[in-house]
Amino acid sequence: MYNIKHFSHTADIRIRIEADQLPDLFLAGLIAMGDILQPGACKDAMPEMATGHTVELQSVDPTALLIDFLSDALTICLSEKCIICGWELEHLDETSLKAKLNGIPVNGFDDDIKAVTYHEAEVRRNPAGNWESYLVFDI
Repeated sequence: MYNIKHFSHTADIRIRIEADQLPDLFLAGLIAMGDILQPGACKDAMPEMATGHTVELQSVDPTALLIDFLSDALTICLSEKCIICGWELEHLDETSLKAKLNGIPVNGFDDDIKAVTYHEAEVRRNPAGNWESYLVFDI
């Protein structure tokens, strides 16, 4: 289970994601990014989504891993003209991830995300014990 909250930010889109499990936090970031590129695209996705690419990453900490993961997913979305709607997670810990990303083809994007930034990003446990992070997308 995850939660996504949008905040206004000049020339960028700033959101807070929160989840009770680390994999759900990463999935929330992925879904939020897809909703920026094309709102609602995944809600109407067919059960037989096009299979995307396998992403395998190692980073120094969970924050870098989340930003690296979303950056790789964004590159796939832009190069393949697709929205990533889900994943088949093989492995995730605080410094490494392996997953197959599944998406749907689209004709274009409603918003253009130039980059997933490290600004304000810090994957951490909040007082409620949930994982959370802010994400700022450069548009």
